[in-house]
Amino acid sequence: MSSYTFPYSRRTSALCALMIVTRAASAQTIAGRVVGKGDGAPVVGAIVTLLDSVGHPLTTKLAEDGGGFEFRAPFAGPYAVRVERVGFRSSTTPPFLVRQGEKLDVPITIVSEAVSLRALTVTADRRCVVRPQEGVATAELWNEARKALNATQLTQMAQAAARTRRNPHRFAVRWRKFDRDLEPRSLAVRSEEQVEMEGEAVTPFVSADPEQLARVGYADGDVMKGSTLFAPDAGVLLSDRFLDTHCFRVQMPDKGRRDDLIGLAFDPLRLTSDGPERRVEVRGVLWLDRASAELRYLEYGYVNLPFDADPNRAGGRVEFRPLPDGRWIVWRWYIRTPALERHQGAFSAQPSEWQTTVVRVREQGAELLEVMPAGTARVSGAALSGTVFDSLRGTPMVGARVFLSGTTLAAVTGADGSYTIDSIPPGKYMVSVLAPRLDSLLLEPPTRDAVLSAGDSKELDLALPTPRTLAAQLCGEMMADTSSIILGFVRDTAETRASGATVRAEWTTISRQGTAGLRTEPTRIESTASSRGRYALCGIPAGVRYTLRAHRGRNGASLVQSPMTQREVRRLDLTLHIP
Repeated sequence: MSSYTFPYSRRTSALCALMIVTRAASAQTIAGRVVGKGDGAPVVGAIVTLLDSVGHPLTTKLAEDGGGFEFRAPFAGPYAVRVERVGFRSSTTPPFLVRQGEKLDVPITIVSEAVSLRALTVTADRRCVVRPQEGVATAELWNEARKALNATQLTQMAQAAARTRRNPHRFAVRWRKFDRDLEPRSLAVRSEEQVEMEGEAVTPFVSADPEQLARVGYADGDVMKGSTLFAPDAGVLLSDRFLDTHCFRVQMPDKGRRDDLIGLAFDPLRLTSDGPERRVEVRGVLWLDRASAELRYLEYGYVNLPFDADPNRAGGRVEFRPLPDGRWIVWRWYIRTPALERHQGAFSAQPSEWQTTVVRVREQGAELLEVMPAGTARVSGAALSGTVFDSLRGTPMVGARVFLSGTTLAAVTGADGSYTIDSIPPGKYMVSVLAPRLDSLLLEPPTRDAVLSAGDSKELDLALPTPRTLAAQLCGEMMADTSSIILGFVRDTAETRASGATVRAEWTTISRQGTAGLRTEPTRIESTASSRGRYALCGIPAGVRYTLRAHRGRNGASLVQSPMTQREVRRLDLTLHIP
């Protein structure tokens, strides 16, 4: 094969730019309006596709308010327009010719002929076909499912584009997000967090790229140690890569389930993978209404998981619903991910023979509560209030800064330790505190999680740990009854943290010994500084003068301290010196 390279010059570059500008200026436009044959009413939300001369789709969009549509044709020549609606027969215009630079008006009148799937049955031959169009029954089911998936994807794209321009067809939504822990067998809810939000985003979740999923599978990370499972969204299901790597078949509902539905099941072509690890694949069923041919929901699970891949514990569901104007949205969805635990069985000597148990199922998802006109004004902000209490002193903490991590939302506590934060966007937050007293005592700030929905007004109190709790944290449960604590840092002669230094508190204990009188006995407790040079001593009695000593090798330090009060926490930093 030979090739020829044109010599580059500014004249050539200018000529190319001129050609591009000329072509853009003389672009062909195809516009029109879709109306019904019976009443002439505009068909809003119809799926309109521009086809080339051999019937291949070039561009697809939803008809705008009033049934209007407009395409830019890439070149002059013959075209056609196909109009589709979920639950109705599709129609295609006769071919028409578009000349260079022409703006052509193509009015379209369609007949509303409903589609019914009542007569569709499952035959004895239940072969799984690679492309659903290749089987008669699967083709009919896929054609209707594809319309709903396409309409859902186009609605999401149109909604995102509508934010940048005025569009009377735009809408707002109110939805609830949830995060639950489920019991692995009964799937009963152990714990749950919910938050309500408002906005114009109608994309419930975004899956990975179809090429990536076909190449590496539907799990990211080590499934045994913790991984992300991907759900197939409309874009994935419509992609050529998905259709080339999965086969389809008609499926009837199980006994006891709704008999007004019929399913289009899909399975991966390759159930095993090359290499040491099996790639996690997805399988599922698209369930359609027999009477209306509308897509109701998608159920899916996984193949090649290293445990019982019950779709109730590892899988999910996506529910679809049409809006009155013909657009489609995901109304509700969830995905369930199991938490695994490996343990040795009674006769399992090798780790490869250990058993894997699902100990918890995490369910994440969302559901739409309301679809509203664009610009609908509601009380969407939340409020958070409460008090901050200094449990070490038994008094409110004044002047502390309460803030929501990752945001600029904050408030300062008043004389009674109270605070209020207003106009908080709905969401999940970590509430924390900043105060000089926390830094001086080397205490971690108290934190609490808060899940706030639109219009919520919640109370959340925060407190420093009690002396008992602090002693248990610093010195262990054996010292939890202690009410006086010393803590601080040990630094060496270069003023750097002295890790491994020994810190000791010494005092004299006086006790009565029978009738002989009083007995004095030296008492001490000691600790070792951490890698950061931090130490803590619990068990210092109140009202006793003591000496604090530290040493590492030949270097040491000593401080004589006044008696501590009951429940006191005192910070004392020590600097080692050469004797």
